[in-house]
Amino acid sequence: MLELKLKQLTSAEGFSSIIVSSENRNVLEIAKQNGYETHEREPYYSTSHVPMSDVYSYIASEISGEHNAWINVTNPLVTASIYTDALNRYDAMSAHFDCLLSAYEIRSNIFWEKTPLNFQPCPWPRSQELTPAIALSFAISIRKREDLINQATLVGDNPYFYILDPLMSWDIDSKEDFELCELIYTKKTRSGES
Repeated sequence: MLELKLKQLTSAEGFSSIIVSSENRNVLEIAKQNGYETHEREPYYSTSHVPMSDVYSYIASEISGEHNAWINVTNPLVTASIYTDALNRYDAMSAHFDCLLSAYEIRSNIFWEKTPLNFQPCPWPRSQELTPAIALSFAISIRKREDLINQATLVGDNPYFYILDPLMSWDIDSKEDFELCELIYTKKTRSGES
């Protein structure tokens, strides 16, 4: 997945540098062998008990750049053109927005603690008519480096939601997610779409 992500990012236009951050020496070696900059992460920041806020602030303080794009390898279906478009939108977005967050719309009847969030039970709405909930995909998040360090979050006060197709932005969290993405990627590769 790392090699696929690096290939996608290399094919994208607009990145001034690509830095691979990891505590894993094999990952860093693959990145170096392919000509990428690396950041050797303190192992502490790769443990499950460290809040991601601490990780964002730490890595942003360790690397350079006025703006940082945070990109995970766990979104394998995102294409280079999506990254290029996201960078262009970030550059062109109004100063009103303070970050770009990849996301997708959920048009489902959603409850929170037995209370409908995005619909009234009567009259029952069609799902196509629902106001969509927005879910972050973490395919790409862009924010000023200084804000990442100081606020320790990818999410600013006024985010610009960069809406992607839900399948395109699928995030791998389980073996089943991996298998689904592998099937989709294989099909797209065979048909010449990727």
